[in-house]
Amino acid sequence: MVTTTLEGVFFDESTNETIRSALPETAITFFEYITHLGDGAVLIVLATLLYWFGTESRREQRTLVIAIGLGALAISAGMKGIFVRPRPELSGGYGGYSFPSAHAMGAATFYGALAVVADTGTRLQRYVAAGSIIFLIALSRIVIGVHFVGDVLVGVGIGLVFVAIVFRGKTAEPGSIFVLSGIIAILAFGLGSREFTTMTIGAALGATVSWQYVKSRPAQPRGAAILLLAYLCIPVILAVRALPVFWPDHALLDAVEIVGYAAVTGSILVVPIVAERMNEWPPVEWLQQRLPFSGRTIDFNHAPFASED
Repeated sequence: MVTTTLEGVFFDESTNETIRSALPETAITFFEYITHLGDGAVLIVLATLLYWFGTESRREQRTLVIAIGLGALAISAGMKGIFVRPRPELSGGYGGYSFPSAHAMGAATFYGALAVVADTGTRLQRYVAAGSIIFLIALSRIVIGVHFVGDVLVGVGIGLVFVAIVFRGKTAEPGSIFVLSGIIAILAFGLGSREFTTMTIGAALGATVSWQYVKSRPAQPRGAAILLLAYLCIPVILAVRALPVFWPDHALLDAVEIVGYAAVTGSILVVPIVAERMNEWPPVEWLQQRLPFSGRTIDFNHAPFASED
């Protein structure tokens, strides 16, 4: 009886319809945009930019945000591929499975972890800001009809618990979280999940190896050097992403994806080390003079949009 009641409240499409019908059209449009703050690609880009252009003294904290995000991906991908619950009919052919919400879990882990490790504002201000973003992203998944209420509640709950467990002992280290992410993804793959598990296995492998290489090597690259190196790496990233499209049924696709994502993720962590060796390249010096960089960080006082006194 209790199970039936829970299903009727948290996994019933009528709940989505009730919430959506209570909102004006402008609010629905707002949620259609805000939901993208939880897109996996957006979170990866944000985490990468923070890692590349943040101060050297806090590199390990920013790497920990990446590691926690990868752990969340492993958990959500594994659960989706094991439970294989269909999405609401309102989703209109939206791909993938419904339970749990990867957007909600990813948002909870990324913005939650960022609130813990950041040093901007007070802790309360950071937690309120992170909580607001997480709530809006989770609600957006219900409003646009691609998840049930239960999907987002479980996603947010697991994400926040994962962040709390990682930071509970105050001795969290990225390398161990990368290894844990790989183990979770391998177990999920063994249990039959094919929902981004090969990507996660490869990413965890590449991150684990690269972090062991870079963690004891301080680097002071110029921001322009990082930008130039990242630009040169874009074709490789696009090639790895295109593999399932152009080589969908090949017997070696899983192995190639694991190797490809290991290379991409490992390269992301190594970029500051390699970029430092490019500091004196003429194109880097030329670009550095024309962009608002102070070393590797952005100097907002010299940004084009900065106000002049």
